[in-house]
Amino acid sequence: MNSRSHMKTTMVRSAALAAAAVMTCAAFGCSSSSDAAAGREPGATSGAGAGAAGGAASDATAPAGGPRYVLVNGAFLGAWSWDGLASRLAARGAKVTAVELPAHGTDTTPVSGATLDAYVAKVEAAIDASAADGPVVLVGHSLAGVVISQVAEERPDRIAKLVYVAAFVPHDGQSAQDLASTDAASHFGPALVIDAAHGTASIALDQLQDVFCADCAPGAIATMQAKYRDEPAAPLGAKAHLTDASFGRVPKFYVYTKQDHAISWALQQTMTAGATFQDTATLDVSHAPFLSKPDDLAAAILGFSSR
Repeated sequence: MNSRSHMKTTMVRSAALAAAAVMTCAAFGCSSSSDAAAGREPGATSGAGAGAAGGAASDATAPAGGPRYVLVNGAFLGAWSWDGLASRLAARGAKVTAVELPAHGTDTTPVSGATLDAYVAKVEAAIDASAADGPVVLVGHSLAGVVISQVAEERPDRIAKLVYVAAFVPHDGQSAQDLASTDAASHFGPALVIDAAHGTASIALDQLQDVFCADCAPGAIATMQAKYRDEPAAPLGAKAHLTDASFGRVPKFYVYTKQDHAISWALQQTMTAGATFQDTATLDVSHAPFLSKPDDLAAAILGFSSR
């Protein structure tokens, strides 16, 4: 590629990132800013470590014989957020893979490479790597509800169960942005700041507790703040493409979070009313039960094992 073509491609990508960010801000009712004004570099982290762009998913060691759980984080989080849940599932004999989504946690994929397709491909790679274990239990939190839904559409035979934890449940043609824009009770939109120039969304560190984990202990809040990264904006507006023939035939389960300030209890009820779930569990917790109440979350997910 010559320099002029490379420059044109870069400009097109930058314009696409900016457009996606502006649309995201309009949908969430957030404010707009720049990384420079916020005192951060584009795509900034707050103490997160570096990792390979194609970083491998992390595995928890466990006795042989249990099912494989594949855990997918939501926005502003990384594979690290599942550590407490993963250790509890492993203690019960499960094999666990926590996927590091592109541009999250320690993954160094640039924001321009963070797309719904890239998220789906990363999860599918983790599922393929565990083919010897048979169909997996695929668990998604928050934004990852859209991701695991799309994975189920593309790999229905490789998934034994879909488990949504305080997660978006899209219909065909819906995005996380579409669903979040209807959530009048959420604290997420007002806390969100969009940087259209760099295609990212951010939340002030002092607002993470209210939005994500109002019931977290101080240590968990400190960890969340230390590992914080700005969120790629484009995947928030990416629409799922789902069919009854594929996505529709995968058994689904939901863990409700009644004290949720990010995806409200009311929206969770509305989303699940339009879908068929084999079973549900309700926890009186905030948006991140894997940080505040990992024992309760593990019990809820393991309780689905006989269904």
